[in-house]
Amino acid sequence: MVNPHADRGNRGPLLWIAAPVVAGAAIVAVAVATGALQLGRSADSAPSTEQVAQQRCPAEVMKRLVAPDKATLSDVRTEPSTLDTEGRDFSSLTASEALKGVDTSRITVLNVSGVANAPSEIGTTIQDHFDCRAYFVDGALAHTLVVFDHGH
Repeated sequence: MVNPHADRGNRGPLLWIAAPVVAGAAIVAVAVATGALQLGRSADSAPSTEQVAQQRCPAEVMKRLVAPDKATLSDVRTEPSTLDTEGRDFSSLTASEALKGVDTSRITVLNVSGVANAPSEIGTTIQDHFDCRAYFVDGALAHTLVVFDHGH
C-alpha cells in the first residue's frame, strides 16, 4: 500500500522556490495596478499626434489675437480630417516649405476647432470660431494653419 504522507519530506525545496516566485509576481501585479510599472510604454515616450495638435493649435490661435493674455478658448475639439488638396489645404501644400513636394500619402491632418473668447475695445466679449489645421508628415508636425470666421 502507498503511504500518502511519504512525499511531505520532499516538499521543502519546492516551497523555497515557489514562495519567492509567488511573492515576486504579487509585487509586479501591485506595481502594474498602481501605475508604478507601465508595461508596453516607455517612460519618455513621444506625445501622440493628437496631443501635439492639442498643444500647438491653441498656442497658434492665441498668437493671432490682439490681447491673448485676456482671451480664452472654449469648445475646443480635435478630430481627424482628410487632406483637401484642391480646397482648403491647397495654400498650405503650395506655400509651406515643410509640405512642398511631399507625397500626399505621407501627410495626415488633424483639425482642432473651437471658439476664441476675446475682450473688445468697449468691454464686451467677442466670440469667434476658429479652425486650426495641423499637418503631420510621417507622424511629425510639419505645419499649422489657423483660420478664423472673422478677421483678426
